[in-house]
Amino acid sequence: MNTMRKNTICLWYDHDAEEAAHFYARTFPDSTVRAVHRAPSDFPGGKAGDALTVEFTVCGVSCIGLNGGDRFKHSEAFSFQIATDDQAETDRLWNAIVSNGGTESACGWCKDKWGLSWQITPRVLTDAMAGGGDVAKRAFEVMMEMRKIDVARIEAAVRGKPSLKSTTSTQKITVETAVEAPIADVWQAYTTPDDIKQWNAASDDWHTTAAAVDLRVDGAFSSRMEAKDGSMGFDFAGTYTKIVEHKLIEYSFGDRTAQVEFVPGKNDVTLRVTFDAEETNSIEMQRGGWQAILRNFARHVERKGAH
Repeated sequence: MNTMRKNTICLWYDHDAEEAAHFYARTFPDSTVRAVHRAPSDFPGGKAGDALTVEFTVCGVSCIGLNGGDRFKHSEAFSFQIATDDQAETDRLWNAIVSNGGTESACGWCKDKWGLSWQITPRVLTDAMAGGGDVAKRAFEVMMEMRKIDVARIEAAVRGKPSLKSTTSTQKITVETAVEAPIADVWQAYTTPDDIKQWNAASDDWHTTAAAVDLRVDGAFSSRMEAKDGSMGFDFAGTYTKIVEHKLIEYSFGDRTAQVEFVPGKNDVTLRVTFDAEETNSIEMQRGGWQAILRNFARHVERKGAH
């Protein structure tokens, strides 16, 4: 049966439409990969048997990704505009795109790693612009100063009291990994001290020597990370602020916060961690360290499941 919609957006990719489609399905609500069609014979962008087209939806919009080679590139002439309900959703989508090899632009625009443009747009902004008059003018002028949209500043502008300082000055970093294991196994490995001691290190010359978990709201957690040669070490500790079993963990550590999302897929679980950046080390160094820990986590869970 032909499931093609009456109107479908066709997006050109070099060779990785399938990777892009799966990223969109993990990241955006009401999004899924529907089908992958293989080339029946060689073509300019690949060989027989390669993925030629990928059917997927993004926020309910029907799309098809075409692996056509490097002849054409995306530009800002086409973009997806994604409406968000609050700052948390705006941060999550923006950070997911940028941290996955994307780039920031201006006024709520960013590009993903494949060059496709996205407008991550809070509804409060579009409502203000639709209202016209002085409200639209104030919101527009504040927006023009932004990269990622700051909801609180837009709301202040709507009220006629524009904020001079962004309330989202603390940059958030998002890292994620896919774990080929059941959600129960992923959750257990992330929240059990014996497991944490096995995977919680960013490199082979470090390890976690102790861990404690009180998995409840207002419960405390801690881990001791040390260099294997004994030259240095530090404690990482915080308090759980929200727990939804098999779905979400939020916690605070010092004056920073973090959110851990567990997103089940067809054959794996996406573990996504978003955390407040600190000011001592570069964004790239922080992202690299947390990403390395997630890679260790995925390897640990998958090895454990294979035994």
